[in-house]
Amino acid sequence: MVSYAYIFLQSCALEMPIYLALANRTPRWQMALGIFAMNSVTHPVVFFGIMNLPLTFLHTILLAEAFAVVTEALVLTRFARLNLRRAMTASVVANLFSWQFGPVLTYLFWG
Repeated sequence: MVSYAYIFLQSCALEMPIYLALANRTPRWQMALGIFAMNSVTHPVVFFGIMNLPLTFLHTILLAEAFAVVTEALVLTRFARLNLRRAMTASVVANLFSWQFGPVLTYLFWG
């Protein structure tokens, strides 16, 4: 069984380069801390909360990703001082990237 810590850190690592590239006006160390903090809030809610709702898999994925994207975009507007459009773009790209490649990496390393 893969530990939650691995999945959480993997998600942060996959999202980090995207957020750093799209929020390039914020100092890198500050952005790295912000990404970790954002994921510390959204990832457990998605992983332990939304994904365990009695809904179909498609509905839970859509709800989980919508929650993560919107929450992280709103944080980016305040924390990284991005306009809403750029924050939403960064959040959508980062979350879709980690959602698509996270399970693949987990399978390759722990499969």
